[in-house]
Amino acid sequence: MKTKISIACLLSISILTSCNDWLDIKSDNVLLQEEIFGDYTGVQMAVNGVYEDIAVTGLYGQNLTWGFASALAGNYRQDGLPTELAEAAKYNWKNSSVQSVTENIWAKAYNVIASCNNIIQEVEKKDSTFFNNKDIEKQLILAEMHGLRALLHFDMLRLFCPVPSNGNMESLAIPYVTQYPDHQPTRMTMSQVLENIVSDMEFAQRVLGPLDTLKFESWTKQRQHRFPWSSHAISLGDDFLNYRGTRMNYWGATALLARIYMWIGNEEKAYKNANNIKQFVDAGWFKWTTANGHGNLDATPEYSDPKRWEELCLGFYNRENLNNFESAATYDSYFKMKEMGKLFGMETSDYRYKGFYNRYNGNERYIVWERPIASSNNTTSQVTNVINYQCPVIPIIRFTEMYHILIECLINQNHLDEAKTLFETLRIQRGIIERALPDDAASLKEKLVNEMIREGLTEGQTFFMYKRLNHDVFNGDRDIPMSAEKFTAEYPNNEISY
Repeated sequence: MKTKISIACLLSISILTSCNDWLDIKSDNVLLQEEIFGDYTGVQMAVNGVYEDIAVTGLYGQNLTWGFASALAGNYRQDGLPTELAEAAKYNWKNSSVQSVTENIWAKAYNVIASCNNIIQEVEKKDSTFFNNKDIEKQLILAEMHGLRALLHFDMLRLFCPVPSNGNMESLAIPYVTQYPDHQPTRMTMSQVLENIVSDMEFAQRVLGPLDTLKFESWTKQRQHRFPWSSHAISLGDDFLNYRGTRMNYWGATALLARIYMWIGNEEKAYKNANNIKQFVDAGWFKWTTANGHGNLDATPEYSDPKRWEELCLGFYNRENLNNFESAATYDSYFKMKEMGKLFGMETSDYRYKGFYNRYNGNERYIVWERPIASSNNTTSQVTNVINYQCPVIPIIRFTEMYHILIECLINQNHLDEAKTLFETLRIQRGIIERALPDDAASLKEKLVNEMIREGLTEGQTFFMYKRLNHDVFNGDRDIPMSAEKFTAEYPNNEISY
């Protein structure tokens, strides 16, 4: 086992080599390939390695969630950020410290994409009898890797390219890499990249649908089986098939397709996929976080449900989340939230303000990434459970975003009464007592933007919402004026074989 772990690490490192270096180690890499993919346990380890790599701080374990992406969204006070994040919050893309972050994101994303491609190619060669769970396992791996490949390309497109429009669909965007190795990846047009993203994610959705909703129904219908928990009443027997909430799954692929189609501007398909997820919510597969789950930051923080994992369609997993946040938050002034009183206004009954914003003792942080401590509000056993099982979760997409998509589409279609009904449901579930909503479309949509900011705090999606809507960034009394240039990161200028 230790030998295969070492081989898997070496194989991952080899993916990052330049073209010339690659030629020098090609024969050695062939031997590594044969060893790591020689039996089904090696394939499983390679897949697990992809999920570990995608959750590192350079990607969704920090940069694309509570770190870089949340700084871009204006979640934090600029005077309480490390240099690279403070500069990012000013959209100073040419700053060397900012470019160091964006180039690191790019390199790590394409490294994981290369691993996905390698696994896809190796798995496609093998007969179903090779795998421990036969054809189920083969199809599951292929679907997951296609879905992850789509997700990573999509987020690189959103960060480094403008929003799709009639005027830029034939402009060069990013490489869409589907072969391993690819020594000379070429940039594709915006339309080609989007077509590939949709194709990969729809493949994942199509294959995972009958597996997650039928074959695995007993294990996927409840949160305590979708995510690791202290006890599991039912187990799939093979750990590789367990914890579907932490792997690319049917609901994750479907929700991400809704997000992707909104980015493209295809509201019909976005609505269809978002409504698909809502139907599972209505059927009880996913549940709203309760008032107790949100907690109540009176004077002592409560940490009963900081990740709201009942609502997650997909969440990656990194047991070092707490340590990583503490390593980044080296000063008490770091990662203090900005203008939360003005964001929530008079609606201080909102659980996201009342339960997650630590406005006491000068903390001013959003507690979802901080280490829980035992107190009068938290027993030692409660805190231990949260640390062991919830704190490692990295939210990627939750069903509440599907409500946002449905509401936005309905507003754009001028179905305002239906939009307000859904909006009121969402606000009730977030504990908002005064729920009056404006009657005109423009004001209702602006209220929805405010809601999306609240819901996405420190999860990394808000900046891309601003970008998609060409909306100025919330900054208290006066928003930060934005432009196409401010919304688009400097394109990387590095040579890596994928």
